Amino acid sequence: MIVTVTEHGATGGQTWTRICARKRGFPQVIHSAKRFAGPTGLEEYVGFGVSMALRIAVEGQALTFRSAGYGLQLGRLWIPLPQWLTPGDLTVTHSDLGEGAFRFTLDVTHPRYGALIHQSAVFREAVS
Repeated sequence: MIVTVTEHGATGGQTWTRICARKRGFPQVIHSAKRFAGPTGLEEYVGFGVSMALRIAVEGQALTFRSAGYGLQLGRLWIPLPQWLTPGDLTVTHSDLGEGAFRFTLDVTHPRYGALIHQSAVFREAVS
């Protein structure tokens, strides 16, 4: 996986591009923007007006992002989506492993269907 983070000039946030290799076919490319907006002041915007409000904290010695609701942006209006229209509760942790490495963990848990996604990977900054 390759992850690049660049400035998102329009909002003062960041554009995240993730390129995920696959065994077959072209890599999957995922774009999103982290921006200072929404009901918590921090959100992940995935396009087409859809965003997820985030709460950030330090838990143990890990940086933790937790979903705090999903919404639809229509002009200046942010409309919360009902729980049944969302993938569930998302938790992302970044744990420092030292020597320029960190563990990224992503979990999505649906209130009815339970654990939907669990990902864990170790990242290191590439030196060019």
